[in-house]
Amino acid sequence: MLRNFLWLPLLLVTAQLNAEQIVLDKDHFEHIHFKRIQPNIVTFNKDAIHFEVRKSASFLLLAFDEVKNIRTVSFQWKAHGILNKHSIDHEKTRKGDDAWLRVGLIIEGQPEDIPEPLLPRWMKQVRKALRHTSGSMIYLIPDARHAPGETWKSPFSSDVDMVSVGRIDTSDDWNNVTYEFTEPVQTVGLWIMADGDNTRSTFNSQLRNLVIE
Repeated sequence: MLRNFLWLPLLLVTAQLNAEQIVLDKDHFEHIHFKRIQPNIVTFNKDAIHFEVRKSASFLLLAFDEVKNIRTVSFQWKAHGILNKHSIDHEKTRKGDDAWLRVGLIIEGQPEDIPEPLLPRWMKQVRKALRHTSGSMIYLIPDARHAPGETWKSPFSSDVDMVSVGRIDTSDDWNNVTYEFTEPVQTVGLWIMADGDNTRSTFNSQLRNLVIE
């Protein structure tokens, strides 16, 4: 029994060494817009990202220098306003595909073979920014209509998996999220997004303390 207790501090130190807090600084991210969709107003302050969504959508891209083996993602978030998602079925459709916040893991792999002239501008920007190729993505979505742990495919691409993640409320209005994958995922970057264009929603959301392990 004593031997087990002696190992515990070592395990805790190892976990802390493997954890990486993402620096939420505007110089580390590229703000990418979609054609013919009004972009969000995005600001960085007090170690948090602030999204002002006005029936709008855009995303922040962080490209990793090397492929990261990620098992756990944690972050804090909060939002206020109106998100017009009515049901699980609505959330699965293109008209209901919006979220207070999405934390996306861009997964290493081969992209779909589409001639570059046919790619939309935002996809060209993503491919140019990434240091490694990717063919899929996993979105972690807090406060989804789906129950925590449930998954579904994006109505816009079968290469994007959506995961509903649970939350723990705190006394200061921030919600804590921790999600652990069944096995590590090879990740080449992060895609952080808030969107209300499809549901014509207006709200503000914030993200802080984003940690990957």
